[in-house]
Amino acid sequence: MGLVLMSPVIAQPVMVESGRIHLRGQLVNGGCAVATESQDLRVLMGQYRTNAFTGPGSFAPVSVPFSLRLISCSAEVWRHVGIAFAGVTPAEDPHVFLASGEGIGNAGIGLALFDDQQRQIIPNTLPLHYTPIFTSEMTLHFTARYRAISENMTPGRIHSEVWFTLVYP
Repeated sequence: MGLVLMSPVIAQPVMVESGRIHLRGQLVNGGCAVATESQDLRVLMGQYRTNAFTGPGSFAPVSVPFSLRLISCSAEVWRHVGIAFAGVTPAEDPHVFLASGEGIGNAGIGLALFDDQQRQIIPNTLPLHYTPIFTSEMTLHFTARYRAISENMTPGRIHSEVWFTLVYP
């Protein structure tokens, strides 16, 4: 009987290019971060009668407050911060955000936003006013209010989608 020597065979892996992954991100030099509870905020606007509005341009009798909390703010990076609000506006009134009804689109109502001094915020524009950064945490206060944009309002549930961006001058 003889001795059989076997050398181990090491299989070389076969590699076939199968695709690519494109990863993108953004590096920013922001002075603040948005607190988790303010990143996906839901504001309950309440219920209003259509006859509470006297015609196009008239506001609902109630302003609904909401706040955005900023954290990790650093005045060493930026001295002021503003908030820009963006979203769809109705053709009848570009100074408000579209309020859509269930399955009907435009409900004849727009949503107006105001800063803490009750100055109306114009959608899709840069902020007109900025807040000084003095502390590491800040809460910016706003109000929302419905405004009639048409003589014809459709009763039902309505909603608006608004996005916000921190802006540093």
